[in-house]
Amino acid sequence: MPYLARNVAAAQASPSLSFDALFSRDMAVKLVKEDTAYRFIARSLKYSPLFIGLVFIAYFLFEVSSGKRVHPAQFILIGLAQAVFYLLLLAFSEHIGFDAAFGVAAVAAVGQIGLYAGAVFGSKAYAMRALAVFAGVYVLLYVLMRLEDYALVVGAIASFVAIALTMWMTRNVDWYGGAQASEGSALKGA
Repeated sequence: MPYLARNVAAAQASPSLSFDALFSRDMAVKLVKEDTAYRFIARSLKYSPLFIGLVFIAYFLFEVSSGKRVHPAQFILIGLAQAVFYLLLLAFSEHIGFDAAFGVAAVAAVGQIGLYAGAVFGSKAYAMRALAVFAGVYVLLYVLMRLEDYALVVGAIASFVAIALTMWMTRNVDWYGGAQASEGSALKGA
C-alpha cells in the first residue's frame, strides 16, 4: 500500500528494511456497521417507485371494481401520503431504530390510505380490502429491506405479479366507455 493510504511514513528502499518501526506505531482497524438505519432507508427509497406504483395500481383497481370515479386530486393525496411514509420512516428511525420506525410509519400510512379508500369508495368492505392490500404492500417492502441476496428477484416477481393481476382484473373493462361502439354505429349510418 502506498504510504499515503496507510498513514505511515514511506519506507526507504534499502537493504536494512525493518518492520520494527511499523510495529511501534499505533495501528487500528475499525469495522463499518453495515446495517444502519440510513442504509435501510436508502434501500427503501430505491424501491419507492415500485411501492408507490403498487398503491396507485391498487387504488385504480378499487376504482375499476367499485364503478366510482376517483378524482386526480385524490390520487395526488394518496401519492403525498406515500411520500410522507418515507419522511416518517427517516424521522422515527433516527430515534427508535429502523424496525420500530418502519412499523410506526407503515401502520400510520396503511391506516391513513386504507381508511381514505373506505371513505372515497363509500364502503367499509373497501376500507377492509384496502387495509389488507396496503398492509401486504408494506410487508413486501419490509421483506425486501431485510433480504440481501434475493431482494431484486423478489421485487421483480412482485412487479410481474402486480402487472399480471392488474391485466387480469381489467380484462373486461370497456376502456372507451362505449365511445367506440357509438362511433361505429355512426359510421354505419353515414
